[in-house]
Amino acid sequence: MLLYPEKGLVLNPTAAEIAKLCTGEHSVAAIVAQLATQYGKDASAIQGEVMQFLSSLAERGLLQEAE
Repeated sequence: MLLYPEKGLVLNPTAAEIAKLCTGEHSVAAIVAQLATQYGKDASAIQGEVMQFLSSLAERGLLQEAE
C-alpha cells in the first residue's frame, strides 16, 4: 500500500515493484529493463504499462521528475 495524505493506494505486486524502483537513481528505461529481466518479458512489451503506472502516480502528485 502506498500511503499519502489522507489517502491510500493499494498496489498489486508488479506496481509495488515499480514503486520500489522509483528512487531517483533509476531511469524509466532502467526500471523497464529490470522488470523485463525479473519477469522474463520483452522490455517493449511492458514499457507501456510501466509508463501508464508512472503517469498515474504523477497525476496524483506522488511522483515527480528527478532533477
